[in-house]
Amino acid sequence: MFPRTRFPSFSGHYTEKSLHDAVLELKSGLSRMFSDSDIGLPVIRSNNIKDYCLDFNELKYWFEEDPQGATTSNYYLRDGDILVNFINSQAQIGKSAIYYNALNRDCIYTTNILALHINKEHSPEFIFFFFQTKKYDNYIQSITKPAVNQASFTTKDFRKMKIFFPDLAEQTKIANFLCSIDEKIALLNKQYGLLCQYKKGIMQKIFSQEVRFKDESGEEFPEWDFISAGKLFENSSNKKHKGDLPILAVTQENGVVNRDSINIDIKSSQESINSYKIIDKGDFVISLRSFQGGIEHSSLQGLCSPAYTVLKNVKPIIDGFYRFYLKKDSFIEELSQTVVGIRDGKQISYKAFSILELPYPSLPEQKKISDFLFSLDDKIAVKKAEIDKLKTWKQGLLQQMFV
Repeated sequence: MFPRTRFPSFSGHYTEKSLHDAVLELKSGLSRMFSDSDIGLPVIRSNNIKDYCLDFNELKYWFEEDPQGATTSNYYLRDGDILVNFINSQAQIGKSAIYYNALNRDCIYTTNILALHINKEHSPEFIFFFFQTKKYDNYIQSITKPAVNQASFTTKDFRKMKIFFPDLAEQTKIANFLCSIDEKIALLNKQYGLLCQYKKGIMQKIFSQEVRFKDESGEEFPEWDFISAGKLFENSSNKKHKGDLPILAVTQENGVVNRDSINIDIKSSQESINSYKIIDKGDFVISLRSFQGGIEHSSLQGLCSPAYTVLKNVKPIIDGFYRFYLKKDSFIEELSQTVVGIRDGKQISYKAFSILELPYPSLPEQKKISDFLFSLDDKIAVKKAEIDKLKTWKQGLLQQMFV
């Protein structure tokens, strides 16, 4: 058997083996009620395995000398150990990461993770990248036993998994190449994170007026006015339609979108649609989740459920300025203080929103701020597209470089 894509210096056959043939040791971790306080040993749990990497935030800890008599050193992780979720949700089952001692201290792991220590005849990195292929995913699904809360598979079935191996030199070459792609992805992710962090910080400074823009002549803009939200936005309940406009949904991630685009299978009767409100381009919408994600802006015209509060500006505004302001963290925190509890969640009434104080800078300054923040969004989107493109390329290579 041969892969579709191969380094030209190699030509030998791939040999089919079971995972068992490559594993020196495979076992699950320690089961305890771990501590939030650093009492000795960091503990890696399932939630630390994210996107094929180990996230060392939100670690738990355990004693170096186990009060129940277990030998904790039996669970110490070694560089190159592969960690696999084998008791988890259906979505996370089989997800993996490779361990390197980034903390420079001994670490242990929990009972719902398998640690694989690979023998010297095989590359742990090669196996780890195989664990990112569709072939691996399909095998994991075939051996997983679903359950109400957590799915699982047995170590016996896991060991039986078939993998085609080239010789160790080619395994290492493939692993090093894919590691270099991961390093590039990690660098782009870091740049993306820094851009997002910068945007968050500069928004705080702009909206607190710690940072001010100047006009085209280099002069200061006028001082900001502050007015109640009710004097800036009215509660719009326009239902004068024939039900012929698209039905819209309000999301925290993407704002107001066509409901058909988010795979929500909701059938609305004509009678129900007749009660829907019109959202116009430029309107803002309070949803049942605005206390978590802020108030959304609409660039679409359509219909929405009467459960939403549609806000229409009654004074001239630059949409973009309020699009950012009504989604910033400190405003969401202020908004969350106005919620009224209901059976299935929380809602923010127009009355409660209307008494909040909002900034009202001059329109030229609103536009300058809006343009600046949109330019940051463009840079963030470009960086995200670079990451997605590289991940897609890597996924294609995984399917071609493994048999």
